[in-house]
Amino acid sequence: MYKIDSFNTKSKKILTKEPNIGQTSLIKDCSFGEYVEIGANNNIQESILDSYSYTSENCQIMNSTIKKFVNIASYVRLNPSQHPMMWASQHHMQYRKEMFGFGVDDDIFFDWRREKKVEIGNDVWLGHNVVVMGNVTIGDGAVIGSSAVVTKDIPPFAIAVGNPAKVIRYRFDKQTIQALQQISWWDWDYEKIKIAIDDFKDINTFIEKYKK
Repeated sequence: MYKIDSFNTKSKKILTKEPNIGQTSLIKDCSFGEYVEIGANNNIQESILDSYSYTSENCQIMNSTIKKFVNIASYVRLNPSQHPMMWASQHHMQYRKEMFGFGVDDDIFFDWRREKKVEIGNDVWLGHNVVVMGNVTIGDGAVIGSSAVVTKDIPPFAIAVGNPAKVIRYRFDKQTIQALQQISWWDWDYEKIKIAIDDFKDINTFIEKYKK
């Protein structure tokens, strides 16, 4: 029997204000806030990730706006590319013509894809292997369970699971949700969060202390 205390491990992670991006990730036409972390093997294009949001490994994100403190597990896909089901063929030879020597790529089709946006609210948790389709908004504080496929908007602080994803309950009662939305702690500056960090662990104390 061989005991292994550690193997191929890294030192404790300390994030910088500048984007912390895995070397194997592809990033194109994106904007990032402070303390953003992008895991390995991500493909993120034409998207915004605001401060403190992070992705784990092997995520694909297109034409999406991700607000602050969003937790994205591995293999999540936001706004997967749509194919032209209404055309005679669905194959990308029709709009990626240059690949096949068929002519010039179809920019109008790519613009059509860009019209389908995804918005992820503050402090959302997207579980492993979640898919969020285009033209979907997920509200602040929501939780999307592993392998869910989200085809419709999800309200703030809802917990949704399944394919297609359905709301099964809410994280808190209506009064608590309203209080958290009013406090909007995700808009606090760094120093205020640092001072309050231990207060987050007790929801009742947190609301009582910081409600307006």
